[in-house]
Amino acid sequence: MLTRFQTMLGAAVTALCLVLVSTAPATAHTQSEAIANGCGAGFAPASDGTRAVTNGSSTWGYVHLAYNSSTGVNCVVTRKTSYHGTASRVSVELTVQNVDTYYKSDPDAAHWESVSHYAAGRCVMYYGWVWNPAGTALAGGGRQTWGNCG
Repeated sequence: MLTRFQTMLGAAVTALCLVLVSTAPATAHTQSEAIANGCGAGFAPASDGTRAVTNGSSTWGYVHLAYNSSTGVNCVVTRKTSYHGTASRVSVELTVQNVDTYYKSDPDAAHWESVSHYAAGRCVMYYGWVWNPAGTALAGGGRQTWGNCG
């Protein structure tokens, strides 16, 4: 028969284990994994193609520009590092010069969101956003000047 002390000690150890397991951060995907999963095969990171997604001095993720040289398609992926593995809104935008702006948003993204469009011979801008799970704060980042022309 367990003593009262043994029962309390067992409950305390169980509670501590639950706290340790539930607070362990999810490992964020790498840039390569996000591009491969968000864009598909054949895409490579573009030069000047990674920017931090920030809220003040905190980095919540990264936005990556990738290019498929055989198809002329640009792809942008917003990758979460904060709240990784937890559902929250993630948005991404690609603007192709003299064509249009392409935007996608997932209110329940666990890891990333992506958008792509043909952009051979054109300059592009890109931007991404990550919200906290409550939807009360957001981080943003990207390049709002033309680049990666060609």
